[in-house]
Amino acid sequence: MRADVTRAVGIDVGGTKIAAGLVDIDAGLVVEREELPTLPERGGTAVLADCVAMAERLGGGAHPVGVGLCELVDLDGRPAAADTLDWRDLDIAAAIQAPRVVLDSDVRAAARAEAVFGVGRERSPFLYVIVGTGASVCLVVDGEPYAGAHGHAIVLGAPPVELIASGRALAHLAGVARAESVLAEPAHEPLVEEATRSLGGVLAALANALDPSLIVLGGGLGSNPAFRERVAAAAAAIVDTSAHPAPAIVGSALGRDGGVLGAALTAHMQRAR
Repeated sequence: MRADVTRAVGIDVGGTKIAAGLVDIDAGLVVEREELPTLPERGGTAVLADCVAMAERLGGGAHPVGVGLCELVDLDGRPAAADTLDWRDLDIAAAIQAPRVVLDSDVRAAARAEAVFGVGRERSPFLYVIVGTGASVCLVVDGEPYAGAHGHAIVLGAPPVELIASGRALAHLAGVARAESVLAEPAHEPLVEEATRSLGGVLAALANALDPSLIVLGGGLGSNPAFRERVAAAAAAIVDTSAHPAPAIVGSALGRDGGVLGAALTAHMQRAR
């Protein structure tokens, strides 16, 4: 190992899985990786215990640790919602023994990684959208995710489009365990059509309002080419192109490692909150 390697641990806490990795920041590579099911029904304390153990195994005692959480996180790095996982009354920094612990919303962490290591390099502004168990959005300007006045600038649509265009919503509406089953079953085509049309409409509205250079889709559903193409077609049909072409809607270049890279990068770049 090079003596000058800069490393950090990233933990991506989603509604379905916890992914963690030791990251070589200079190379933008996950050099060690672990994954566990989140099982949020166990409660926040049990999920945090898994994160603590993963950080310890990956060397968090010697490196900064960043955590990307699938909830609203305020400007002070505190969980501000509990739609999937309730960490609002837990001291995350005290539980994870590390030189520095930084918590942020998972979509902002992943967007930061895309700006530094992915298709968002040298693109500004761009929108990063996670469509996985849930669905959320982040505007990235000059490489920095925009957090908003309270850290809540991640909600996608009003009402939130994740109610019909997310893995959790599709599985629930179809009465199946996993969204992949919905995409594969022709009988569920109306649900997929409504999801992609609604998500495309929200992205078109954001494109009109914010004029991004690019829209990047990550997450399990967002990384599915067929799903993403349908969303892009729905958006292209209604976005305003009177003055300029619609922004391209592309998949993340970082795949399943985007959240881990982003969480580690956040811990590396930010001071302890």
